[in-house]
This record gives sequence, C-alpha cells and structure tokens, in this order.
Amino acid sequence: MENTLQGSSGNNKSRIIFIGIIVLLLITNSITGWLYYQETQAIKILTVRVIDTNDEKEQITSELNALLEQYDELQTTNDTINAKLAGEQERIKTLMEEIKKIKSASSYQIAQYKKELTTLRDVMKSFVTQIDSLNIRNQVLTAENIKVKTEFIKAKDVNSQLTKTNEDLSSKVTIGSVIKVSNLLPTPLNKKGKDVSKANKVDKVQVCFNLLENDLAPSGARNVYLRIARPDELVLADSEENTFDFQGGKIVYSAKREVDYQNKTVNMCMFWKNNEELIVGKYLVDIFIDGAQIGSTTFELK
Repeated sequence: MENTLQGSSGNNKSRIIFIGIIVLLLITNSITGWLYYQETQAIKILTVRVIDTNDEKEQITSELNALLEQYDELQTTNDTINAKLAGEQERIKTLMEEIKKIKSASSYQIAQYKKELTTLRDVMKSFVTQIDSLNIRNQVLTAENIKVKTEFIKAKDVNSQLTKTNEDLSSKVTIGSVIKVSNLLPTPLNKKGKDVSKANKVDKVQVCFNLLENDLAPSGARNVYLRIARPDELVLADSEENTFDFQGGKIVYSAKREVDYQNKTVNMCMFWKNNEELIVGKYLVDIFIDGAQIGSTTFELK
C-alpha cells in the first residue's frame, strides 16, 4: 500500500511539470507572436510613409514644373526684371534637382519643400503684379504720346500755312533773330559718370551744346527745352504735364533749363534721368528755344 501511494505521488509531480512546460510554451509563443505582429505593423506603417512621401515628392516636382512654365510665359522689356526672372528660374531648377537626388524624403524634408514652393509662388505673384503695372504704364505713355504727336503734326500743318502766307513780310527778320546751336552732343552716362552704350547701363543722358552769338535775338532770360524720343517715337518725359508752346500747339519735353542769354555764346549741358524706360535702338534728340527747333541729332543704345 505504501508503494502504491508513492507511485501515485510521483505521477502527479510529472503531470504538474508537464502542464507547466505546456503553459510556458504557450506564453512564449504568445509573446513571440505579439512581437512579430508589432514588427509587421511597424513595417507596414513605414512602407506607407515611404509611399506617401514619394507621392508628395512627385506632386511637388509637378507643381515646380508648372511654375517654371509660368515663368517662361512672363514677358517684359525691363532688363532688371528679366534678370530677376532668370534667377528665380534657376532657383526652381536647383530645387528640382535636389528633390530628384533624394531617394526617400523624410516628412520634415517634404514640409521644407512645400514651404519653399509656397515662397516661389509668392515671388511669382509679385513679378506678375510688377509686369502688369509696367505694361499699363507703357500703354498710358504710348496713348499720351500718340495724342501729343497728333497735336504736334496739326500744329506743324497750321504753322506751315501761316508761314507760307506771311513769308514775304517776316521771314528774313524771323530767321535772323533765331538763336542757333552748335556742337550738339548727347552722351549716355552710367552711375559713375562714364560713357556707356548699353540701354540697361544708362543712369542719365547728358546733352551738351553751344547757343551761338546773335545780335538780332532778344536778350534776357528764356527757357531751353530738350526732347528725347525713343526708337518707337515715345518721348521720354517725367510727366505728361511737361509741355511747352510750339507752332501753335503744345508738345512734351524731356528736360528744361533757364538760361540768361546776353547775345553772346553760351556753353551749356542738360540732363535726363533714366527711369527704366530705355530700350535698344536709335534715339532722336531735339533742342528748342523761343518756340523754335534749333538743333537735332541722334544717338544709339545697344
């Protein structure tokens, strides 16, 4: 009987150990399975993030391409703005190359690229505003110049008729009393006062000449007017109100200077300050005094 009890006790211990091993294996397998599940989920999340950032890279690149095409469509004759436009285009191309070289962008990098894209769009909007403003201004100046040219032509026609009618009575006296000009020389200058020939380098135009001695001309103070016309015939003027009387009408002048003429030769220079309206081509320079055109010449800008 004692042997029977001892055998039963041994069997119980073996059963307990076996059950313990089974439980331990179940716990180990559960932990291993849970860790595997967590790792799988992390890989899925990482994969989704990589796919998302790649999609965003393609979207940003596409928007940069569209922005680059918009820059190509912007047109202006202003060299300063053209240089800035070229600089922004290079900036976009550099950013596109940078994005292309990165195989997998982080969320932080994507955020920085989006911020840069927003900045580039804002810069584009400012250029559009500037160019629209310049185009409107040029249209207004062109319209004003057409009006002034028409009035100038009408004034010349009227004056021609009056001159023809009265030429036998007063032509000799009129011609003799007109002050003549010599050595009329226009010189485009840069900001350092040096001669230049490129339109985008000109800070001002200097026009020097001599008012010659004339005993028949009235002495005293009078205004000398300078007119500079662009190759497209637009007269350079600071304001449409800068006009003077000429042959029965009013025409625009570029610069005005008062001179005390005492029937002796006067050496003088006049200046026109560039306000970014110069273009390439041949310019016409005219000098007026006492309602008469006394000198004319040209100069060319590249």
